[in-house]
Amino acid sequence: MKLADGFELGFIERTHGFKGEVVLQLDVDEPARYKKLGSVYLFKKGKLIPFFVTHTKLIGKDQLLLQFEDIADEASARDLIGSSVHLPASELPPLRTDQYYFHELQGMQVIDDTLGPVGKALDVYETPQQHLLAFDHEGKEVLCPLNDTLVYKVDKTAGIIYTRLPDGLLDVYLD
Repeated sequence: MKLADGFELGFIERTHGFKGEVVLQLDVDEPARYKKLGSVYLFKKGKLIPFFVTHTKLIGKDQLLLQFEDIADEASARDLIGSSVHLPASELPPLRTDQYYFHELQGMQVIDDTLGPVGKALDVYETPQQHLLAFDHEGKEVLCPLNDTLVYKVDKTAGIIYTRLPDGLLDVYLD
């Protein structure tokens, strides 16, 4: 699997005990959906490496205790700390037609009600305060809060993100 073919489930936060178990800090909306994993990919040293899961247990509301095949001691488990954990995109739950995953926005045309086409979506940044849509406008990265008021419609079929950008937002990035 390539990095672009999957999604990030979370990251290995710490070890648990002395038998090689690790705690996966989940970054998903429905943690319970992932409590029975057969395998995952860990991103280490610039590569996705498959790991087979022998045991899982949901702990807390957003953490998963994992035991990997061939990881049987604390030292081996400690080497995994900080690694991001990935699954193939096919493992994502299906969405309603009016919903989208952030990674689906990348490359979409951004069109403003007043200004018309303003650029292409680059990424979505998740901050503690809000999510931000990043798009390229005349070679500059512009950040716009990703909320229902400013980004009011996403047409996945047409590849268009419809916005109502605040007056002067683009000027801030162009000056």
